[in-house]
Amino acid sequence: MIRHATRIATWKGTIMARVVRLIVQLPPLLLALIFGAQGILWLVRPASAVRFWGYDLPEGGLALSSMIGATAGWALTISACLLLALIRKERFWYYPPMMILGFLALGRIVAGVALGAPHLPERFIPELIFVGLLFLAARNTDAPRAA
Repeated sequence: MIRHATRIATWKGTIMARVVRLIVQLPPLLLALIFGAQGILWLVRPASAVRFWGYDLPEGGLALSSMIGATAGWALTISACLLLALIRKERFWYYPPMMILGFLALGRIVAGVALGAPHLPERFIPELIFVGLLFLAARNTDAPRAA
């Protein structure tokens, strides 16, 4: 009787662990799709992409090239790393997106506090929440195995 109860408890624990893993993988998947779409949009229709971020698109020159290259680059990097994390099931792929979003939030905070830029918690709070969600996903992904 005790063995049967132990098996049931183990089985329930295994099912719950799988459910938790699936739930924590949903935010990284959604973020990968959103950032992937944004990165591609920056490459093909930057005038449409810039509306999402709430600033003006520079008219030509180095500023336009830098804005498109940098924004498309980090968005596509976030997307690619998250997709690799989900496909390969390796936690270290979560770290680059966490660092990009965390440093982006830090830059916004410093710009608002020390450099006279508008203080935009509606921008940096979601970025910090994304970092937290990716941290949870990384924690629920198996560590890489030794070769």
